[in-house]
Amino acid sequence: MISTVYGLKEYHLRPKAGDRYLYRFETIVDDLSNARNPIQRSYIRNVEIMPLGQQDNLYVYQIFTAKIFIKSTTAVADAFLIRKIGYAFDEIEAGVDSTGKIVRIYNTEELNLRWNITQEELQKEYKGDYIGNYFLEVSNLFNDEARLIQFLSDYKMFGLYFNGLFGHYLLWEMPIVRKHSLSDFGNQEIQESISPEKKEFVRYQIEGIPTVRPKNQELSVTNYRGELVYNDNNLVEALIESESDLMNIKYSTLLLG
Repeated sequence: MISTVYGLKEYHLRPKAGDRYLYRFETIVDDLSNARNPIQRSYIRNVEIMPLGQQDNLYVYQIFTAKIFIKSTTAVADAFLIRKIGYAFDEIEAGVDSTGKIVRIYNTEELNLRWNITQEELQKEYKGDYIGNYFLEVSNLFNDEARLIQFLSDYKMFGLYFNGLFGHYLLWEMPIVRKHSLSDFGNQEIQESISPEKKEFVRYQIEGIPTVRPKNQELSVTNYRGELVYNDNNLVEALIESESDLMNIKYSTLLLG
């Protein structure tokens, strides 16, 4: 909504090259499928993001995952496996376009090699068709740059940071309207309406309307909202909350320093 911009004519959002930023990425899942015994799990990653400068007309970022931990109201049987697979998506060198979208991964061969080593170690302890298919899916990601970029751009990975909202925006371009697919809700498509508000900082208010329903109607999103807060060109805090009859999922990112 133009009226919410309070006279803002233009602004720039882009982290400074050479700086280091430590963020906490968290996905909180409330499983409501059993009304008598709801389950909450929180998947947390401390991630260091470093803008390095420009290469091939792209902005290069290094992404380091420092720590992964899981909180849950019930025991998580495969917590070790989840963390080991999570660390496979570490030391990523990403090419980002002027809007803040990941469009290239420079070190796919290195990531693939590291995953192969991790996979061999895990296969000594984890057997079965389900695990084998899961490992194959991860391997396919590392062998397909387009799919890997799509995965890394998901809100449950790094999509709240690399959100396509960097750069230069003008008053008359607002609100920004775009589509986003929710992998955790059967790839349901949401039309996001993103409106900025600027006082001493820039805040994006996000509202979402479902445009394509998933095959499983119980996963259909009934409520979708969020916000992104920037200060001094850097993301300070972000939150996207999606609700269905069976699940409530919050994706959040917080600048730690």
